[in-house]
Amino acid sequence: MKKIIAREYSPCSIDFRNYFDYDGMKEAGGENCAVYIPGGRNSYGFNNDELQEIVKQAEAILEGFEDIGSRYYSTHKEVMLDYGIAYTSRKCYLLKAWAKNADAYKLDDIAGFLTITTGKKWETRAFHGYSQGDYCEVMYCVERYTEQWITEIGNFWLGCGTEFEIDNCGGYYVMDTVRWHEGAELVRALADMHGCNPDDLEVHLYDGEVRTPKYRLLELAS
Repeated sequence: MKKIIAREYSPCSIDFRNYFDYDGMKEAGGENCAVYIPGGRNSYGFNNDELQEIVKQAEAILEGFEDIGSRYYSTHKEVMLDYGIAYTSRKCYLLKAWAKNADAYKLDDIAGFLTITTGKKWETRAFHGYSQGDYCEVMYCVERYTEQWITEIGNFWLGCGTEFEIDNCGGYYVMDTVRWHEGAELVRALADMHGCNPDDLEVHLYDGEVRTPKYRLLELAS
């Protein structure tokens, strides 16, 4: 039987932007489906505009709770409703406890804020790359994302992976920790993504490029 060819791209040809184009990791995927990566020194971030809106809302709640008893607000409920948070007594209780020590510019505290306001558990994970300063934090809903998926997201955001094409179609991304083993785990991962049996795959790994000199004959005028 003819094998299905899986061929690794050269490092300069890999484009992880295609991986992050998937709507399931954006607001387009539906409520509580987005994953957030704050912008850093070398990156604008992922879903960063949406994240900043959440930060502004959290900051407004913190400031509004501090103003209780002023001419602006007399109750915590008024603050919540004014900034778009549906009121329940439990949610108000949790927000008041959160606000005592929260910092709207700390991602862990924003995860806590979303846990209260959405009713779903949010967490953060940090990832480091190969070079000094390669770092990112990922905030995600634990009901939506598996640990494996978040590990992929963090690694691919930092470029710690590679891309394959299978049957002349690209977009098959593999983490470096799987790629480096060069064994059955890599073949299984590619087969799972393509939806075929591992035995049907023939995997070609990138092994550098050969430069072939080209010459022409120098002909002198007679």
